[in-house]
Amino acid sequence: MKDKGFKFNKEKVFSAIITLGLIMTLGYGIYSVETNTGKAENEENIVNLNEAQDNNVAIRTEDVTEEYPDVLDLREADSLEEAEAANTGAKAEGLTITQETEYTETESSEPVETETEVPAAQTSAKSNPAAAYSFSESDTIMKPVNGEIVLKYSMDTTIYFKTLGVYKCNPAISIAAEAGTNVGVAADGVVQSVSVSEETGTTVSVAIGDGYVTTYGLLDDVVVKQGDTVVRGQLLGKVAQPTAYYTQEGANLYFMLEKDGTPVDPAAYFEE
Repeated sequence: MKDKGFKFNKEKVFSAIITLGLIMTLGYGIYSVETNTGKAENEENIVNLNEAQDNNVAIRTEDVTEEYPDVLDLREADSLEEAEAANTGAKAEGLTITQETEYTETESSEPVETETEVPAAQTSAKSNPAAAYSFSESDTIMKPVNGEIVLKYSMDTTIYFKTLGVYKCNPAISIAAEAGTNVGVAADGVVQSVSVSEETGTTVSVAIGDGYVTTYGLLDDVVVKQGDTVVRGQLLGKVAQPTAYYTQEGANLYFMLEKDGTPVDPAAYFEE
């Protein structure tokens, strides 16, 4: 009975040991699995800042500059060049582009035209060249040719015209002179017109200032044109053959003086 009881106890002890071993093995296995799983998760979340791997998004700045020393400088240089290139194009639009590509309005470097005030006298001279000249009732004029006055000025009464055979008023004078005689300018002024008339042939009008205008008719070989400035004594042309209106009077210079469009006696202004 004793051997049988001992054997029974021995089997119970052995079973307990095996059971305990299984429990410990299972517990260790569970512990190992949890430990390894936690370690793997921690390793995935931990980034080694000292490793410069391709897939490492947390690479240290000093590692980049050590391995690629020109990267940052090139980026800055590209940024500056792009800003300068943009500024070159923007200047034409009156804009300046900063490095942050902010647009600010600037003044154009192109010269700005400014209006210069022109004195009233100069403006008047441009629109009316005769305004640059002055002539008054007390001034004198030069006799254009030397000769006898064959038809005098007469606006109050009539005088007789031999060729026409009529009495009529005369707004000018006719100074006898051979054809081809030089005709001089009576007073400084500006040539208003050069025209041809049936009565006076080639005719030149010269404005001498303050509303006074001298007119020369029956001319030939005229050497001036409209707009020319002329001076006293300057050659104007030559005496021409008379027209059909003055054949009986012979070759002569037709000469008239007007003040604001009204004829006045030119002989009264001749210098002595």
